[in-house]
Amino acid sequence: MERTRNVAFRMIATIFDVALIVTTWLAVTAGRHFIGVRWNLDLIPGEPVLRPLAAQHHIGLIVLVLPVWLFCLHRARTYDDLRRIRLDVLLLRIARASGVAGLVLIGITFAGQLGDQLSRTVLIGFTVLVVGPVFLGRVAVIRWLRARLAAVAEHNILIVGSGDDIGPLIEILRRHRQWGTRVYGIVHAGDGEPVRIGDTPVLGTIDELPRVLERHHVDEVMLTGGGLSVDTLRFAADSCEEVGVRFSMDANFLGLSISKAQLSDLDGFHVLTFSATPEDAEALAVKRMMDVLLAGAALLALAPVFLATALAIKLEDGGPVFFGQERSGLFGRPFTMWKFRSMVPDAEKLKEQLTAGNEMDGPVFKMKQDPRITRVGRFIRKTSIDELPQFWNVVSGEMSLVGPRPPLPREVEQYKRWQRRRLSMRPGITCIWQVSGRNNIDFDTWMKLDLQYIDNWSLFLDVRLLARTVPVVLLGTGAS
Repeated sequence: MERTRNVAFRMIATIFDVALIVTTWLAVTAGRHFIGVRWNLDLIPGEPVLRPLAAQHHIGLIVLVLPVWLFCLHRARTYDDLRRIRLDVLLLRIARASGVAGLVLIGITFAGQLGDQLSRTVLIGFTVLVVGPVFLGRVAVIRWLRARLAAVAEHNILIVGSGDDIGPLIEILRRHRQWGTRVYGIVHAGDGEPVRIGDTPVLGTIDELPRVLERHHVDEVMLTGGGLSVDTLRFAADSCEEVGVRFSMDANFLGLSISKAQLSDLDGFHVLTFSATPEDAEALAVKRMMDVLLAGAALLALAPVFLATALAIKLEDGGPVFFGQERSGLFGRPFTMWKFRSMVPDAEKLKEQLTAGNEMDGPVFKMKQDPRITRVGRFIRKTSIDELPQFWNVVSGEMSLVGPRPPLPREVEQYKRWQRRRLSMRPGITCIWQVSGRNNIDFDTWMKLDLQYIDNWSLFLDVRLLARTVPVVLLGTGAS
């Protein structure tokens, strides 16, 4: 019943979104067309401030805009359990979804060579302005939902467990009472005598669960507690399945603070998976698409810089232009990471002689006045030009634009156990560390920043880090 309600509520919210997205797109297009007709002040001689808008073409683009925005709103979890979501969290998710949708639309128009046919004013204006109507529409749905649930019968939850485990769960459920959730009673499943908690009645013991379900109007059974045996869990689940009552189990007894649970079916074999890394397949696919499009565009746009850098390196000492180094990628898989060579050709052999001058703690070697760096190398390091060949690593799938920096295999061998989790996501060119001072922070902080990225990853976070990387590179902050 509750699942059916959630589906219905999502459908209603989606219908609202369709209407609001279409209306906002048409309003922005009409406004841009009106301004283009009325505004005739030339800032550049001979050039209009705004070119005439192909209004009919932009109205037709709604068939592309609508699915992109709905997809991003769905992937940003703006439709998740509308009964419980906080409004500030909802607003942030809608804003993020709109920003990502705008970037996706840019990528699609670029790939389809439609860039000249889409007004940037319309796209930017719509991306910003649509957030308000969608948020207000969602608030209206939530208020209607709250009033609707208040008028129907309450969702009765029966808790199975022992006193120590039940208390915190009851407090959480009571906070959701405004949405029709009610703790109906307790079935004692632990050792010792049943303990009454507040005004919640104890309806029996675990052996009496089938009879309790027959005699009372229970919509859902929630089982909590880490000390329960497998036989008890199976008995509770079977008792609920026999009469069609929904059964939920508290998995907090595993003590996992980061991992998220996901239930899947493997040819009839039910698998409960816990993962401490992002598992959103659709969002990761969009991340990969952004990697290929942006890295490919960068390789084409920066071709003159590649040529000039290659000539400068070759003219200085006649050595190789590129430097390939084995790095540890996703889950430690080795790959060759490419850079423009910024050191003398035999730099790796000379490194052992400079170990005493290492300025970084941990298993990483960093030295600001490294004598192995060439004159050209010092400039391309300061400007981060030496990192540009890694766009090829991104296109080939070994790296991403955003992600923890790939370490050397010998550095990984010295990692503490908790630091190895940074290998659980594809390495990248930039990450939180790169925009937080780079060489100016200690090794443990660097590792914690990478784990912070993994734990809080989203497409919007990638976009923010890419935007923050630009001024860091231009100013050479923390580079050596």
